[in-house]
Amino acid sequence: MLNHSEDSGADNSLLMYFITMDIETINPSGKLIPYLICAYDGLDYITSFGKDQKELFNNFINNLLSTYLSKERKLLVYAHNFSGFDGIFLMKHLINYGKVEPLLFNGRLISIKVKLNVKGYNNKIIVFKDSYLLLPLALRLLCKAFNITMPKGYFPFKLTNIFYSGVLPKFEYWTGISLDTYKSLVTEHKGKFWCFKLEAVKYCKLDCKCLHEVITKFNALIFGEFKINAHRALTLPSLAMKIYKTHFMPENSIYQLLGPIEQAIRQSYTGGAVDVYIPHNRITHFLSNVRTEFKNLFYYDVNSLYPTVMSKFLMPVGKPTYFEGDIRKIDPNAYGFFYCKMTSPDYLEHPILQRRIKTVNGLRTVAGLGTWSGWICSIEMDNAIKFGYQFEILHGYQFEQGDLFSDYINKMYSLRMEYEKGHPLNLIAKLLMNSLYGKFGMKMEVTRVDIYKILDEEDIITFREIIKSYGESIHDWVLLDNSYIVIRDSSVELEYNKDEDMYHGQDVNIAIASAVTASARVFMSSFKNNQLFKLFYTDTDSIVIDRPLPDEMIGNSLGQLKLEHTIKKAVFLAPKVYGLVTEDGAEVIKIKGITPEAVSSVHINELEHLLIQDSTKEFVQEKWYKNIVEGKISVADVAYTLKVTSNKRHPIYNEGIFDNTSPFNYNEIENH
Repeated sequence: MLNHSEDSGADNSLLMYFITMDIETINPSGKLIPYLICAYDGLDYITSFGKDQKELFNNFINNLLSTYLSKERKLLVYAHNFSGFDGIFLMKHLINYGKVEPLLFNGRLISIKVKLNVKGYNNKIIVFKDSYLLLPLALRLLCKAFNITMPKGYFPFKLTNIFYSGVLPKFEYWTGISLDTYKSLVTEHKGKFWCFKLEAVKYCKLDCKCLHEVITKFNALIFGEFKINAHRALTLPSLAMKIYKTHFMPENSIYQLLGPIEQAIRQSYTGGAVDVYIPHNRITHFLSNVRTEFKNLFYYDVNSLYPTVMSKFLMPVGKPTYFEGDIRKIDPNAYGFFYCKMTSPDYLEHPILQRRIKTVNGLRTVAGLGTWSGWICSIEMDNAIKFGYQFEILHGYQFEQGDLFSDYINKMYSLRMEYEKGHPLNLIAKLLMNSLYGKFGMKMEVTRVDIYKILDEEDIITFREIIKSYGESIHDWVLLDNSYIVIRDSSVELEYNKDEDMYHGQDVNIAIASAVTASARVFMSSFKNNQLFKLFYTDTDSIVIDRPLPDEMIGNSLGQLKLEHTIKKAVFLAPKVYGLVTEDGAEVIKIKGITPEAVSSVHINELEHLLIQDSTKEFVQEKWYKNIVEGKISVADVAYTLKVTSNKRHPIYNEGIFDNTSPFNYNEIENH
């Protein structure tokens, strides 16, 4: 039965009017300085240009009001990567225009709402949002996906003189451009006047226009298919949840879990399994003088792993029931989340149960061997029994089971099949299909930003008293102009019923999130300890093995696998740190935690050298440091050391070469 309750999010008409904006910066000395702001509403542009920050932003905000808000009560403004860039600079300049209400989640600025109190605009509202949180792709890729013509432009981003005019700037000021392309630009601009301001404004306006066209198409397609305005959602997961609750959620099926239940079940929520098992595919020894030989490997991805298990596995529904003792002795088919004493068999090469464990190197998610106690989803427990694990159930929460997601997933998948890969609805369906699950696992934690106007000494005294009352909940505070900005933790203000320990109709249910990830690990466990092939590496939804899989496992259906690469040479140094050479000679390098620019400078031969015991590679990458309360972004070069990381499995060295791994026993690494 579909849910059409009062919480239904269906809309009667398409919301059309919104603004896009973009900020351009220079980096003269390790600190990003805005110099240009543009905005566009589909018809008219506004621009503000200059080095004086107060004047730059005040001009922009004043133009925003007079140009776009004179006939509107509420204004919606998008910037692509507003959370990580534009919003950082903008927030402190909005304070003098009214009541500023920033929304932060996990320390990240999500949106800013401003209730204006300036003459002529009293009580009107501006909401600034991040379009990247709705469409998490680079703008150039979005333009391609939504079939929007985005002329390829070049700009000398390393030039810091914003008032420069004259001949075309030298090659050293340009980024992402080849010497041949630069020579073509020289020929094109020969004898012509080049002006920094004119070129920057043209570049910035183009970004605003392209983003406006993307969002317009996106919202129209969402409304046409689901009768929901994308503008009403802050993020892609929240949009997916709105669509799900409006059209697909069965009635009286999902309850929000808080308090002791939430805290207990969250301990079973450990995410995907990522491990290095065999670090390379050399057949001959690394230091051998004979001809080097490599064994072919095959890299497979599961097609939509989480949507697959959401549509094919039953999920926890309704109100849970607490029990003491071994529930399976009363109900052999009991389903839920159990606190157990668990013992692994000691012979497993690839343990299939993982746990978060405190080690000397910090908190790690490790699939090891031994005996331990903890929370587990019963579906994962039942699967582990087939591999020789033993369980003593001590207590837990029992749930009913139900089909929650097959209609939603099948709808999104049918859209993907209906529209070819180049159609935007194919991309939209893919994004929505993969975004719903994460909403259920969110923590109910709120970061609050309070802004206090300081007009006289009495205000300062009052503020000091407020600071004392906040105590340790304060993360940061700073004086900006005539206001104090304070960032602090804030408790979730919901009516809590200790007897039921739950809230009906909310969007968060950790039991569902944990059941989805547990089901995914069960799905992937079939590739572990498998006698048909050797397993070299696993990620959440991918495997690297030494033999091709049967043809019947390969295809485009949910849960089938796709051959991503046939590998001629491979080096796996750590989870999410590896290099591959494919059969066509292409290098694939992945290094978690460093920028794409830094990754592009690393080659597989360098990674291979790091297989030698105690070898390291150091390089420098650019890192951004953001300060929300001060509205600053600084840039600095930081050193990064690349080496074998062995905090999830025991490394085995053969004559000084990282050659294999074995599972840890938890007793070896647990830091009590």
